[in-house]
Amino acid sequence: MRYTRIADERQLIEGLTEPGARILCGGTDLLVRMRSGLETPQHLLDISDLETLKGIRESDGSISIGAATLETDLFNAPPIRDRLPLLAAALAVLGSLQIRNRGTLGGNLVNASPAADSAIPLLAYDAELELVCATGERALALSDFFLGPGKTALAQGEFVRSIRIPVPNPKHLAFYHKVGKRRALTIAIASIGIAASIDQGRISDIRIAAGSVAPTPVRLRSVEQALIERSLDNKTIEEAGQLATRAVSPIDDIRATAEYRRHAVGDLLVRGLRSFLTG
Repeated sequence: MRYTRIADERQLIEGLTEPGARILCGGTDLLVRMRSGLETPQHLLDISDLETLKGIRESDGSISIGAATLETDLFNAPPIRDRLPLLAAALAVLGSLQIRNRGTLGGNLVNASPAADSAIPLLAYDAELELVCATGERALALSDFFLGPGKTALAQGEFVRSIRIPVPNPKHLAFYHKVGKRRALTIAIASIGIAASIDQGRISDIRIAAGSVAPTPVRLRSVEQALIERSLDNKTIEEAGQLATRAVSPIDDIRATAEYRRHAVGDLLVRGLRSFLTG
């Protein structure tokens, strides 16, 4: 196996044309899979020094995050805490401190896990990816990026340069929570993220995304549509929880049954909406 520390995007593009080439940055997932024999890349392209894939930039009503930006750096950044509170809440429970010190936002997305914590707020915020390859660049909505467990819409030789997020309404309330088999460092059995604006007791805007309840992280758009312009009261909240249980399509696996996941996502939505009543 060959190893190359990438100096610029041109070198990265050239390296990705080789059969068996894989991008290495944080390595929190790839190296584990390599040790287990699940992946055997022929050429590792280390992008950890590639500055064009790092950092946070604000312009034209949006925040752009380099794909190789460390999760710890994002969590501690004022633009994320102040402007994207739902993302900050998800990052706070993403893995351990050691994982966040190594892991990157782009890596968490490219792994395409249905349980990916960062995908939930980014879906709710209508994030868009900037993808690059030898023939040019393209923008792709994050909602179109995930194709299935471990599968994305990345073409051969393509990589994620950045994630662009339209800055949401500053009055948005945020809620993120997940349930798992342990209290800390858990992989979600079910997770939910909510970003909502409540004006004079009515829901004027709401985005809801869920994880581990479908082959990919998903927006619960049918539930959103049912809640717009509704009064935020106990009746609405209970109905929303019931709608959420019917809007997801989980599976049984070694961590939980599909039925448990349905009820969990409904309960999480109820909990989140109730927190807006009291918060």
